Amino acid sequence: GINAEYMGTPSECLFFFEMLNFVILSVLLLAVSAKKGDSCNCDLEIVIDTSCSIPTAARPKIFRFIKEVLESNFKKVGVIAYDKTVREITDPISNDNQITKILDALPKSFWCTKDSKPGCCNTRTNEALQAALNVVEDLEAKRKNTCKVILLFTDGKTFPKNLKGETKSVADYIHKKHPDWTVIAVGVGNKIDVNELKDIASGDAADNVILKPDFNSIRGIDICPDLKPPVPDNDPPCHPDDDDGEDDDPTPQK
Repeated sequence: GINAEYMGTPSECLFFFEMLNFVILSVLLLAVSAKKGDSCNCDLEIVIDTSCSIPTAARPKIFRFIKEVLESNFKKVGVIAYDKTVREITDPISNDNQITKILDALPKSFWCTKDSKPGCCNTRTNEALQAALNVVEDLEAKRKNTCKVILLFTDGKTFPKNLKGETKSVADYIHKKHPDWTVIAVGVGNKIDVNELKDIASGDAADNVILKPDFNSIRGIDICPDLKPPVPDNDPPCHPDDDDGEDDDPTPQK
């Protein structure tokens, strides 16, 4: 008959505990947000800075970056834009061609300039991140079995400066409430608040913070390494406008 007290040989016990440790480790890894490149088959919310420090020459390069990202295997993709106001360009959809058409059809007034009326020369990263949180939470309620990624793109930092704490609070909430989400922060230029990007990004900043010197150099392959290498950009370097007047915006702050 069966010996109920049989505990197995030492080698059998060792194998059992090794398998148990493997299962526990696998579960823990699944509960931790992924690195960029590991998340290119997820749902994606793109958040782009359109403040007045973005020069005209940079606009097609930002859209090129988004379109290259769309060539990966993301499932549903939404786009949010922000400067002094936050606008949802498209809710998450699975038709990449439709997203491209939406981007191509955006008017020049989509971009904030120093001459825009009303004034828009702010970078309300806090509000943009909150909007992305709301969209992705709604999406997760409908698609619980698909991983989620927020990709935030900026050439600066939260402005007005007194809102920086709100940006960190929203980021902290995302990381605590949704530890399985991946948040990637992309910064372009030499006026980036790197510490703010580290606060925004999930996991190890070395994995999910991307810093680029100019708009020419930001490409989809930076997000999804499996993409085909892009055609090199040989244009003169395109930098953020350092004289954007943002800090001197006379429009009353709210």
